[in-house]
Amino acid sequence: MKNILLSYWLWTAVLVGFIVIILWDDKLEQAATSYVKHRMVLKNVNFSQVEGGFEHARLYADICDMDDNQNNMNASNVRTIFYKPDQATWTGRLISERAIKNPFEAKFWGDVRGWNTDNERIRSEELRYFFNRKELQTQKPVTIWKDDAILTGLGLRYSTVDKEAQINQQVVIRIWDKSGKTAAADDEMSNVTGLPVAPPLSQLIIPLKIASTTPTSDELSSDTAGTSPEQASKEQQP
Repeated sequence: MKNILLSYWLWTAVLVGFIVIILWDDKLEQAATSYVKHRMVLKNVNFSQVEGGFEHARLYADICDMDDNQNNMNASNVRTIFYKPDQATWTGRLISERAIKNPFEAKFWGDVRGWNTDNERIRSEELRYFFNRKELQTQKPVTIWKDDAILTGLGLRYSTVDKEAQINQQVVIRIWDKSGKTAAADDEMSNVTGLPVAPPLSQLIIPLKIASTTPTSDELSSDTAGTSPEQASKEQQP
């Protein structure tokens, strides 16, 4: 009996048994606390992106397919509103036909259009926003409007931190000169001949002299002065 209790193989078997029981118990706890990530399909939804107590963006969608932790989304007919914490009057908007979101980026495609209160607009077939770099990128043709300037090109990289944009290739910049356009229009009108010239307004307004049927005092005095005393006496005789 003493030889059995002092046996090396016995205590090794006991130790292995304890280790197996401990590991198996951990697996049971993990199975009890784990759950299956469900997929949800929602209609007419809106989400807010809040960081540091400030709402940076709000997204609206007609149909949204996502998992329960909202890390992966697939939405259609997307409308997004952006805000700035340091500028209360600034607002940006972006709309697209489809959009997907994962923990690393948000991708918009299908006639993507964006504009803000700084009179800036953008339009492309696809836009991708990377959360860690805070950059907006696309490899598709893009058009940008800024005041009176229009920029077109292929491929865009825009940093929302330092406000720098880079268009990769086929860059075309057009600037509309409003004053030059107005002057050209005036010159064209002056070159048109054969148009009738309108007379002055004073010639168009003709004063109307309406003869009065009742004689005035001036007319009566003139008639009296023109009548002789003899004619007056003849008129008084019966």
